[in-house]
Amino acid sequence: MTPPKHVYEVYIRTTPEKLWEAITQAEKTRQYFYGTAVESEWKVGASVRHMGRNGEVNLDGKVLELVPGKKLVTTFAAMHNPESAKDRPSRVTWEIQSLGEVCKLTLTHDDFDGITQTYKQVGPGWNPVLSGLKTLLETGKPLGIPMPAETR
Repeated sequence: MTPPKHVYEVYIRTTPEKLWEAITQAEKTRQYFYGTAVESEWKVGASVRHMGRNGEVNLDGKVLELVPGKKLVTTFAAMHNPESAKDRPSRVTWEIQSLGEVCKLTLTHDDFDGITQTYKQVGPGWNPVLSGLKTLLETGKPLGIPMPAETR
């Protein structure tokens, strides 16, 4: 049986540098990632956290691989939900490919222990994040999709 995973592809009119900044800078993630601010030293082995508005850790992980402007691989533990917080950390891979005036962003979320609570919650959860990222980079304005109540 093939292990479960989620794979998303989105094409964004931007540069690899601006896309990388949007993924790795707190002032950007606050605008499209459910209001969370990413924090990390951005080196292999460093922690990476998405902090909520009240200073709570919503997502927790470690940097596994980092190639600025091209690839970021981290572990992913959803701490904002008591049920998903029980799951072993999974893995998220962000891959950026420059295609002239646009970038292809492929996000793969895998390394789940089966159909876990995290697997079920992130399936519909990544779409608003990626849509918000695309909108922010292409228009300069946040999309403003609220976090679904069942994933808080």
